Amino acid sequence: MTLSATQPKSMALYHFDGCPYCAMTRKAIGQLGLEIEQRNIQQQAQHKNDLVQGGGKKQVPCLRIEHASGETQWLYESGDIINFLSN
Repeated sequence: MTLSATQPKSMALYHFDGCPYCAMTRKAIGQLGLEIEQRNIQQQAQHKNDLVQGGGKKQVPCLRIEHASGETQWLYESGDIINFLSN
């Protein structure tokens, strides 16, 4: 799936505290000054269920990107997420 360069309607980061890749992603979000909802899959079972159901796997970090068109993308891999957010 190709990432859209248009401004997303909303985004949420699926993560958990002990994951170093999640920490790196959260740090980049802070450095970029972005306000992105963070959904800890270890604290809320529903977040884990939503991640697996929507994205297809339990891997974190994962950025859920909802576009104004209604399309939803699930972006895995910390480097890919950081690159997407930096552009």
